[in-house]
Amino acid sequence: MNKKGFTLIELIVTIGLLIILFSIVVPRINTDRYYMEKISKELLYDLKDIKVKNMTSENDSYSLTFYPDFYILKVGTNTGIKQYKKVELKENFSFMYSFQNLTFNYRGSPSHGQTITLKDLKTEAIKQITIVPVTGRILLIE
Repeated sequence: MNKKGFTLIELIVTIGLLIILFSIVVPRINTDRYYMEKISKELLYDLKDIKVKNMTSENDSYSLTFYPDFYILKVGTNTGIKQYKKVELKENFSFMYSFQNLTFNYRGSPSHGQTITLKDLKTEAIKQITIVPVTGRILLIE
């Protein structure tokens, strides 16, 4: 009798070998590059968001405050200033900036033109976001 297929033992051995192989390979995958991409795009979107909110809001004022290892989005109302978002960086990452506080006026112009740098302290890789003075254009530089 000619049987085609695999025995249960062959399947168990094959799956066991694949598990051992994946357990060796997976810890070596470096996700820091993807983390930098994620954080730089999140900052870019947050900057564009506060720019649009400042252009369209009549009573509220939105701003962003930088620190070396996190940034905070704030909204200023008639009753005071409230933090509504905080983004913290992982351990080996840091922000470099010229001015700590940033806001946009009703025309979309920034309070300060500057370049914000996200740096991986371990690999020295950087991502930069430039805010153009007067126009308020926000550019992500790879």
